[in-house]
Amino acid sequence: MLLGVTNMTMLATIINEKDGSEMVLVPSGDFIMGEERKVVFVEAFYIDRFPVTNLQYKKFFDETGSQEPLFWNNERFNQPAQPVVGISWKDAVSYAKWAGKRLPREVEWEKAARGADGREYPWGNIQPDSMKAVYNQDPNTGAPAPVGNRKEGVSPYGCYDMAGNVWEWCEDWYEEAKFRVVRGGSWLNHHYILRSAYRSCSYPEGKDNNVGFRCVKDA
Repeated sequence: MLLGVTNMTMLATIINEKDGSEMVLVPSGDFIMGEERKVVFVEAFYIDRFPVTNLQYKKFFDETGSQEPLFWNNERFNQPAQPVVGISWKDAVSYAKWAGKRLPREVEWEKAARGADGREYPWGNIQPDSMKAVYNQDPNTGAPAPVGNRKEGVSPYGCYDMAGNVWEWCEDWYEEAKFRVVRGGSWLNHHYILRSAYRSCSYPEGKDNNVGFRCVKDA
């Protein structure tokens, strides 16, 4: 059943003209959200299959003259196919607007990551391994992998890197409107943090080497 859902929804794709990103359809409907496992309805939307890459961000940077990412000149983090890092929440919002998209709401991000059945991780309930996710690396030598590198980590809707690799900015405030929500865990984190229901946050002005983003647009 889940395999059928994956196959169907992977065919429902569009290419966003501005940045060339492939976007997959997440259909409207209920899903099980959060540690409390609440049933939540979400309208249909499209979401980037992969996090925004350095190559895509360079096009935005070249066209707009925006501030370059913090780690732009560090070879551990500036390879074209790696997810862009070293960008603030506002930087991510600016890119999304330039591309004709927006940041995902937290509820949208989680549905895209775990599907409708309440699974622990995008691929199911089995803990991560090196074939499914980029995680638990040495902070002094590790780095994000090229997007889509972990083929066994795909979500029910065909999204990659939604557990590990880089945290992803969401539109939402985190509780007291001091931090913005980030989701998904990163190359630095333990497997427990990679669970689809796990919530964390960062200062909107923060520019970390393990936080990136992907975009959505209304269906």
